[in-house]
Amino acid sequence: MKDKILIQSEAADKSTDDVLSWIKYLNPAKKVEQMFDNYMINSIKIELSNKHGVGLTINGKKLNKDTAFWYRRGELKFEQFEFMSMQNEVEIKIAQEYLGPILSFINGKIYKKGINKFTDNYLGKLEVLNICTDLQLSIPDTLITDNIEEVRQFLNKYKKIICKPVKNPFINSNYGDKSIGFYGPSELITQENLFCMPDSFIPCMFQEYIEKKTEIRTFFLFDDFFSMAIFSQNNPKTVVDYRNYDRENPNRNVPFVLPKIIEKKLNDLMSLIRLNCGSIDIIVTPENKFVFLEVNPIGQFQWLSRNCNYKIEKKIAEHLLITTN
Repeated sequence: MKDKILIQSEAADKSTDDVLSWIKYLNPAKKVEQMFDNYMINSIKIELSNKHGVGLTINGKKLNKDTAFWYRRGELKFEQFEFMSMQNEVEIKIAQEYLGPILSFINGKIYKKGINKFTDNYLGKLEVLNICTDLQLSIPDTLITDNIEEVRQFLNKYKKIICKPVKNPFINSNYGDKSIGFYGPSELITQENLFCMPDSFIPCMFQEYIEKKTEIRTFFLFDDFFSMAIFSQNNPKTVVDYRNYDRENPNRNVPFVLPKIIEKKLNDLMSLIRLNCGSIDIIVTPENKFVFLEVNPIGQFQWLSRNCNYKIEKKIAEHLLITTN
């Protein structure tokens, strides 16, 4: 046994539970260490060497070139920073200047045998769309604006457009001792509801509405694609975005195989944005054109795995085990 497996996630994440169960089933003797939720760092050591590369030890947990590391969810925080008086601006500034670069290095570290990293959370949607244009990977025409007149002109051009968040639609925040969650769904904008918008607003993303034959969710893991067709177009609740789930009348979901040319472009995209794992959303038009929407580095995959019997959790577990045996 060369080394252990280290997993950073949230304690309540069911997909992590499934992967842990597969690891236990496939290799009961394998040592697995976990860092859950807002994991406090109270001791740290970083070693950099031409001969030995990078060594990292967090609270006695060692990561090196032989560590199979999977970042799923959660966040690292320095205990020293958390216990400083947040009323003292000098202490806050010192903490940011001294501890910030160390945390950035840890969160952005790419392990050759690892899956994802914390900084993948900050992947920019606009950056990804820009790279898609270079790869000739079809995307919806997109507009970022804070002006209603420009929205009106965009709508006149496409007749129907979508307003969607520029970043993750799910936002969690703490207020006192309460945890508050926000969700910004994709909304259809037509001439009928345009009048509801103010003349100016914070910059928002607008995209042409793409008529669809079906939607595709594909999970990417080290050059392999696990794809599912989602028949969301016949349900008024999910026709704009399948994530507006209809629990009483769920969409039909079936396994799907992407054309090789689309897989090649997506593989190139993932390489350029330095992701070895992520969930990708695509629309297939009635003319069988594949239009890329977005990639979520830390996306859900449990429902895709179970609907299509892909056993993605097992494949993640196998990768982590192979790299340490």
